[in-house]
Amino acid sequence: RYALSDRKVLLDVGGGEGAFLAEVAWRYHNLQLKLFDLPAVLEGARARLARLGLVGRVELSGGNFHQDPLPVGADVITLVRILLDHDDEAVLRLLQKVKQALEPGGVLLIVEPFSGVRGAETVGDVYFGLYLRAMGRGRARRVDELKALLTRAGFTRSKVHRTRYPVYAGLIS
Repeated sequence: RYALSDRKVLLDVGGGEGAFLAEVAWRYHNLQLKLFDLPAVLEGARARLARLGLVGRVELSGGNFHQDPLPVGADVITLVRILLDHDDEAVLRLLQKVKQALEPGGVLLIVEPFSGVRGAETVGDVYFGLYLRAMGRGRARRVDELKALLTRAGFTRSKVHRTRYPVYAGLIS
């Protein structure tokens, strides 16, 4: 839903074992890819990327985005289902770190379940209410809440991109 063909370096923050980056790798052969996650998580990423033949294609950096600075040099940073698991203050701090790490003219892509999606309010609120209660933290946010956090973090423009199922995966750039 967002073309990356004019981008040079993508950093996926909290990218887990690299499933999202693997998909990006198949579509954008010239895009340099970086993954930032906890060092213990990167062991799974190494194994997954090796099975997919992507060793050397994705640069892995270990750290905790709550405590450590993010790697710099990316002109696109992705947060895929990351904000949902954290409270507003933790999200704001992360967005501020992203803003600092992002190259001038860069873009942040947020892929999150949106709450308050017209026609799916009950499904989204019930499903993510139970999921987040089990997790013990976080919450699904409405688009206007995410945009407000982006503004507080210093982002000047944000755009919602249409997705097939925004209650499961909405997109804001």
